[in-house]
Amino acid sequence: MQKELEANINSLNFRISKAGKTVSKNLNDIFLIAVSKKKSIEHITKAKELGIKNFGENYAQELENKAINFDKDVNWHFIGPLQTNKAKIVAKYADWIHTIDRKKIAEKINDECKKINKIINACIQVNISNESTKAGINPENLLVFAKYVDSMENINLKGIMVLPSLGENNKKQMQDSKLLHEELVSVFPHAEFLSMGTTNDFETAIVSGSNMIRVGELIFGKR
Repeated sequence: MQKELEANINSLNFRISKAGKTVSKNLNDIFLIAVSKKKSIEHITKAKELGIKNFGENYAQELENKAINFDKDVNWHFIGPLQTNKAKIVAKYADWIHTIDRKKIAEKINDECKKINKIINACIQVNISNESTKAGINPENLLVFAKYVDSMENINLKGIMVLPSLGENNKKQMQDSKLLHEELVSVFPHAEFLSMGTTNDFETAIVSGSNMIRVGELIFGKR
């Protein structure tokens, strides 16, 4: 496993660097989140030994099970859809949440973090493709919602997360996401992250302006 993981990570880093050079970014300018859902503690431990420090989980219970059985020297990112009844778990065990998309969730996360005297980093999920099957706020509502999230004492607004469709509109949606993020940063300079790009499109995302990518299979292999 160690050799395979090392080869995968080295290959991924090479591809990130190559894509970054086209937009004057180096490897350190791109925030890599290793999507570790359905992967074992052993896989995560090996990846950590190879330099990965940020791991993404989609399910609250799985996040909890891993976080309580792992050392503290990693950052956990919750990147899945969040129900209010799971907010307590996410608030306790995640360092980041990428899927805040409605007031009820923001309030619940803020309240749960306040109870344990914690500030959590957060990205607002935007439905950049306007697909009814996808979560996220309407892009037109971003600045108003961002102002609301930014007012929360225990939430640190860090940027936006998008899931562009993988079809012919992929590049257009990524360009739209970059413009939207620039608009956000003009009002909230600390919201510096554009979380965009996965295993299938991270290189295009980097070229299109992403500085945070979420990659699973290229690191850990097929689930």
